[in-house]
Amino acid sequence: MRPPSPEPRALGSGLGARESCCVSQLRVSALPLSFLQLLDLCLHQAILIAIPVDILAMVQPSTALLRPRISKSCDQCKARKVRCVSGEPNSQSCRNCVRRNTQCHFSQTRRKLKYLEPSMIPGHDASSVPGISSTPPTDFRPGDSSASDRRHRKLYVDRLLEDPRVEGRANQAGSLFKANEKYVASSNIAFFSESRIRSLSIRLGNDKLREVVERIDEYINARMNPSNKSSSWIIQFRGPSSPIQVSKEATASYIGAYFDQVHPTYPFLDRNDFECKASRPDLPQYLEACPPFSALYHTVLALGCQYTEGGSFDPGDGEAWKLFQVSLGLFLDLLVPRETLTTVQAITAMSIFALNLSCIQIGETLTAEAARMVQSLGYHKALYAGESEIACQRTFWVVYSLEKISSFFIGKGSAFLDLDIGCPIPETPSPGVGGIDWFLLTARFSRLVSKAYDMLFSVTATMNSTKEYYAAIDEINDDLETWRKTFPKEFRPGEPFRPQTFSCMYHMLTTLKWHYFYYGILMSLCRLTLHVGADTSTQRLEEAKVRLMNSARVVIDLTRYVDAEPYTSVWMLGIIPLSALFILFDFVIHNPFHPETSTNLALLGVAVGHFSRLDYATRGSLPCSILSDFAHLAHHFVRDELHKRDQGYGTDHTVHTRDNNNARQNVDQGQYLPSAGNSQEHGYLSGQMTQTSQVPNGNPNPINHNGSLVNDPNRIIEQNLLYPVPEFPAPVGGEVLAGFGNLFDVEFPDFTLQLQ
Repeated sequence: MRPPSPEPRALGSGLGARESCCVSQLRVSALPLSFLQLLDLCLHQAILIAIPVDILAMVQPSTALLRPRISKSCDQCKARKVRCVSGEPNSQSCRNCVRRNTQCHFSQTRRKLKYLEPSMIPGHDASSVPGISSTPPTDFRPGDSSASDRRHRKLYVDRLLEDPRVEGRANQAGSLFKANEKYVASSNIAFFSESRIRSLSIRLGNDKLREVVERIDEYINARMNPSNKSSSWIIQFRGPSSPIQVSKEATASYIGAYFDQVHPTYPFLDRNDFECKASRPDLPQYLEACPPFSALYHTVLALGCQYTEGGSFDPGDGEAWKLFQVSLGLFLDLLVPRETLTTVQAITAMSIFALNLSCIQIGETLTAEAARMVQSLGYHKALYAGESEIACQRTFWVVYSLEKISSFFIGKGSAFLDLDIGCPIPETPSPGVGGIDWFLLTARFSRLVSKAYDMLFSVTATMNSTKEYYAAIDEINDDLETWRKTFPKEFRPGEPFRPQTFSCMYHMLTTLKWHYFYYGILMSLCRLTLHVGADTSTQRLEEAKVRLMNSARVVIDLTRYVDAEPYTSVWMLGIIPLSALFILFDFVIHNPFHPETSTNLALLGVAVGHFSRLDYATRGSLPCSILSDFAHLAHHFVRDELHKRDQGYGTDHTVHTRDNNNARQNVDQGQYLPSAGNSQEHGYLSGQMTQTSQVPNGNPNPINHNGSLVNDPNRIIEQNLLYPVPEFPAPVGGEVLAGFGNLFDVEFPDFTLQLQ
């Protein structure tokens, strides 16, 4: 006969003081479900486990562990990257600050919440506790958890709603070029935080960098937010003052160019259907009666005109912009009535046109409106309301791709919830050379960057531990590599770019675009890795530095193939090369004696040539020659540091002992720095690098026999590189910024004021 079952005990009854304290903490803690289940199972089996409070701290992220502490190094020594040595017993200044006669200040920093391995807890043997492993599961990935884990994984908004005292998480930079101190930056144009500027200025020994950044920042702000309403940079949402007349021959040419150059990547139109409507004998009357098709028609002509007659870098200038202005004048008519397929297609075409530099102010507005429309019509859930299924599917995936890519690089959450998408991928009408489905490749990349944002750069991602960050970064890297290998080798991002292998301009420019996007996200992941592991020194971080530098090098080297034309995407034309320039500038300033510095100086000169070419192409509309100051600052800094070393002066910089006489000689002769006005003399406008771009003797040579940089972001560098990271808060307590800050933030246009 079985003995009667014991009465169920209240949780914690009969336990000692230590155990009762432990259980009381368990009642209020937000522990993972699996841990609660394990504890409940142990108690009901009468296995009383004395759980140390240290383990509870390990599994319960408490904000108390993030309380501020005084830094061990003063701000000046930290900026100079030197050891901070205490001064006299009664002095509050360190020896270095006393010697330099500067103010010595010790800032507060926040502790990083670290995961404690059970084996690190004194007196604790994880192997003796049933069900608790001393090693975390090897197959854990934040984006690939079980259904139970996903169901109970909390978002940051849950924390805000549970505890009103929890601090908010902002995700906006206050400046275009100057990032907020609390951000962990990625491939971000908001690159220079105040501490970064201060650190670099101390190393440079002057405030010239600050002056350059301020000048660029003021210009970009003036262009993005012109205070003068008569400024030519203001985009008016109203039609042209006089009707636009286009001949039949020009119309056919523009439409043909559109379907040759734009349609393969964004195939949301049916060519036969569009050309049939465009050739109607009563076309003027049809355009008047159907504003959505009129907006679509004129935008298609504007896009094709950019490839045949050229466009403009300034709003309202040129034939293409006159055609696009017709569509802008119809924008209000597209918003008021109920959405239709043609309405969405018109906004989609306008969003594609707005990818260029002249529409930088309104691109995000147009893309966001297209995303709203396709979801309002239900295309994301495969609802077509009597429209052509294939046309609706293609339109949805084009809008999805445009919105996801721009959202990632801008640094904002997407308007699409991937959990709620059920629209199938339609067949591509006609794959390109080699059977490449550019449409599908674009959609896959869009999903990849969406996943990267959610796992790494969203507000909720800031709750990740360092291990979770690394696991997520590894997963995105794996996905990126899988996506890359779906390309044929001659088109594959990361492989050597050989334009002579392409049979047409479209394939060359499209392949180049994917190279830029590939290296752009690589730089983003590398910089995030460095920020997450800023307080550690591991092989992973050294590899991330090398990969970051090599990726930036390839981006700048590829600028020789970038068309300085209005149809070129703003990402290729300016933003990604600019980010690469900032990265190499930082490497040069922090590694003046490193063997790789001579190559980096040469590539800064290449970047100067690219932006000088852009300055010329825009007829001074974009004064990109300002950026030549970065190369000048780097050139003079390295020359002065080499001179100090040769004279035996002390320096606070880490000295690399490898013989660098070649670098010193070339820098002294000014061979790495082409002037803005004489770029052709150095071969940059013609697309050839000069012989002086070779690295010092004995160093692995990254330049091939054609004079181009070897496309290998994983190339081995023999000596460690310095790439210090300013003191950001730990990932669990700080913010992560993806993309390019607030460069594209604009308010929705005020139609009432503009149409008066």
